Amino acid sequence: MVSLQQFRTLHSVRSHGGIHAAAKALHLSPSAVSQQIKALGSECGFPLVEPDGRGIRLTEDGSRIAQIASQIADLWESSVSRRSADGAMTVARRRCVKVGAFPSALVRCVLPAISCSGDLPFDMHLFETAPYEGRRLVGEGVLEAAVSLQETGEEPRDLLRVVPLRHDPFLFVGPPDLISAVTRPGAGQPLSAMRWVLPRAGSDCDRLIATHFARHKITARPVGRTDDWVLAQEMAIALNALAFVPSSALATRSDLARCLQAGEIPAPARTVVLVAEAAAAATGWFTVLQQRLQQAYTRTAGVAYGT
Repeated sequence: MVSLQQFRTLHSVRSHGGIHAAAKALHLSPSAVSQQIKALGSECGFPLVEPDGRGIRLTEDGSRIAQIASQIADLWESSVSRRSADGAMTVARRRCVKVGAFPSALVRCVLPAISCSGDLPFDMHLFETAPYEGRRLVGEGVLEAAVSLQETGEEPRDLLRVVPLRHDPFLFVGPPDLISAVTRPGAGQPLSAMRWVLPRAGSDCDRLIATHFARHKITARPVGRTDDWVLAQEMAIALNALAFVPSSALATRSDLARCLQAGEIPAPARTVVLVAEAAAAATGWFTVLQQRLQQAYTRTAGVAYGT
């Protein structure tokens, strides 16, 4: 079978006037050049070279084939180069979006949205952020979009595009006997006497819970602190304490009870939102990202409530 390399070799012999010169130009041995020319002549059915003193020269047929070979090689290279350039332009036109998300949203929403929904029509660079940090980073232009948190009922204070993805209330969790004690009517005061497992001091969730405690005049006595929601539930059981845990991170186990309200006091709540620049609402990538994140949260909706 004729190969493009054989055509190039024949053209080089014609251009450089002999086997040795062609071999030097192609970085091949003279014997390799001769073998390619011989194989090409066999495919053609007639000789392409003939003796010329101590060297060789192309026959008339060989010269004609060499000219055709040059045209074929040029067409091949121009076609491949043009296709490569088109591919490079396509890659260049593919949008790359910088998206941030807090850790539990990365695990429970963003990564499932990417892996379970097929290929995205844009590239994505992911960054881990603090739970309430996304809005600021988008506003400063560090990120183009972020899965962030806002307290339920909180009004936007800027011109960013904010789309709710999931209402995520906290729940009171703890050993069943403690939960039974705090769910009785008028049980607000005993909450101050309870032992608590709270988020790390100074963290966003600690601020949210501390504000909620202050609003309801509760003085919490922490016996443990962690930002790991799974570990917080383990600690609540081991330390016979209460904890606030987001519904999306609730563990299902027989020695752990939960409730949305203790006496007259509800648990705090937050909303998971997708934040982006206002102009992003009109772009294709934002629409696709919003739909896939919402689908990912829909697949996990109700898990925390045992439904």
